[in-house]
Amino acid sequence: MHHYALILAAGAASRMGRCKALLPLPFPDGDCCALERLARMYAFCGQRFVVTGHHAGLLEPVAPGWGLRAVRNPRPEDGMFSSICAGLQAVLEQARADGVEPEQGGVFVHPVDVPLTRRLTLLALLRTADAVPGTALQAAFCGEPGHPVYLPLSLVPAILAHDGREGLRGALASVPCRQVPVADAAMLLDMDTPEQYADLQDRAACHDALTRDEAEGLLLQAGVPERGLRHALAVGRVAEALCAALAEARGEKAPVETALALASGLTHDICKGVHGHEAAGGRLLARLGLARMAAIVAAHRDQSVPAEKKLGAHELVYLADKYCRGGIWVPVAQRFAQKLEEFGADPGARAGIEGRRDRALALERRLAVELGRDPAQLAREVLDTADIGTRAQMLDARRALWTPLCPLGEDA
Repeated sequence: MHHYALILAAGAASRMGRCKALLPLPFPDGDCCALERLARMYAFCGQRFVVTGHHAGLLEPVAPGWGLRAVRNPRPEDGMFSSICAGLQAVLEQARADGVEPEQGGVFVHPVDVPLTRRLTLLALLRTADAVPGTALQAAFCGEPGHPVYLPLSLVPAILAHDGREGLRGALASVPCRQVPVADAAMLLDMDTPEQYADLQDRAACHDALTRDEAEGLLLQAGVPERGLRHALAVGRVAEALCAALAEARGEKAPVETALALASGLTHDICKGVHGHEAAGGRLLARLGLARMAAIVAAHRDQSVPAEKKLGAHELVYLADKYCRGGIWVPVAQRFAQKLEEFGADPGARAGIEGRRDRALALERRLAVELGRDPAQLAREVLDTADIGTRAQMLDARRALWTPLCPLGEDA
């Protein structure tokens, strides 16, 4: 399949008061503006277009530097659908020049003021496009549609023939179309006002840390059974609480680190059942564009923490996992005692288990000093007050609403 990207940036941005496409955002891998971010995200596409209009004088000089071909909408005042039509005409011309048949390609349509869409959303759309050719696809989180929309080239003439009523939504009503569930609420968020832009700046800093609802959705897509959900929920809760308590003890605000602890705790066993599930989980999350979560998940089995290293989400997810047997609290020593009973007859296995136990206990002692309290007791209090079982059952009942990921071995 040959894919194109169409970024819509022709609006006047009257409520924002400045060109939204060039507004900077503090992503974890570096600051960049909305247009540059989307250009990077769609780098896998054969050709990327940006439709310009009211701010053409600002955007057209910089677009080529980001690999974008500018298409001018001569009448941007006619609304977004006029920009979509101008861009789709250019896409069809490019596809003909590339020798791409209508059944062999598609185009992502993406407004520039929705810049936080994650890579995992694009992958979900591409997988679904392969499974249901000839169907327009719209990413959705918990039933709410967002961006982008993926259009097979074979449907573009029908979209162009639409009379414009209700914009793209109205055009999609006349063609085969389906929603694709994704674990990405960020693709719902636009920035039409300064207040929304401020919110997106905060969210951009946590871009590779899923929210609780997103992480839970990803677990369901990965096919994690109810038993695994119980453990995931417990580790996520404990890791979040430990991280928040540590930030408070330090007199710091650490929203990003706490978000990472929660998200990584929830997904730490996402590939459980696959050989080397820690590394496999890390590879899966990295493929989905969640780099910092991937690093934490890949390292959650065992860690030797240098004395000079500042404790953070990496270490706290690792320790939280040791406090949870399923969804129930256990002391670290007891968790490893159970492992020794099961595998301790083998000298090599015993040595490995005892080494991991000693490293976990050393981290627990160090954390207790920083917290000024026993982290094991904090973990116990969290799990005593959290109704993990009910939450796991509720999530399990929603499983049918989530499109499964491709087999974990493929993504991992």
